[in-house]
Amino acid sequence: MYFLSAGLCKLTNGHFGQIIGPPLLEAMLAKYGLALFARVVATLQVVCGILLLSQRFSTIGAVMLVPMNLSILAVTISQNWNGTPYVNGFFTLLNILLLIYDWHKLKVLVNPKLASSAKATVIDGHTYNIYNIAGILFASVAIVASRLDIIFTNAFAIAGFVCFGYAIIQVKAISKMQAIIVALVMLNMIAITLAGRLVPFAQKLVLYNTLLILVLTGLSFVKKLNPADRLPAV
Repeated sequence: MYFLSAGLCKLTNGHFGQIIGPPLLEAMLAKYGLALFARVVATLQVVCGILLLSQRFSTIGAVMLVPMNLSILAVTISQNWNGTPYVNGFFTLLNILLLIYDWHKLKVLVNPKLASSAKATVIDGHTYNIYNIAGILFASVAIVASRLDIIFTNAFAIAGFVCFGYAIIQVKAISKMQAIIVALVMLNMIAITLAGRLVPFAQKLVLYNTLLILVLTGLSFVKKLNPADRLPAV
């Protein structure tokens, strides 16, 4: 979702809230004759973000992000942009970790004989529903709106975030804590999107919300590791 917002920010020349810079990439690269390149990068960031959020095509999005993240990282380093290489490096690392997490799907590409051993996750069985489809449509329209009007861009993007988030929350197989974490992440994205209108309230909300997400995520992992939680009911 951060890539979706980052791409829309670049397409709107910095008017869309995001945390991955630089927002004025097109203007910065235009002097080198690379304005079109910047626009393509921004658009593909949105496309990758949509694929990741769709869950159904998230693995494809994760694979597509690898060369993009590495290319962006190379550009930021070569241009000596302060701080940006570290942020992009962090997201590249997360990208690699996501691929490792999805290895049960990717291993088929390495060895087709392993196809029979690939197992669907809890979310995989619920990735084709009206909410995911609506999220894809809203986010796609936001790409077009980004070249026309920031208000419509914000509206369609937020609608997309809500749909993608609810598509996961409504899955009965996930725990309440996981649903809360997803809801908080969606709240963060909405706050970041509207950061320009809610500053400084949005910044504090995102900060405290992120800390809460990290705490809940940690508790979720601890709960999974607790043997007592895996004992059968008597």
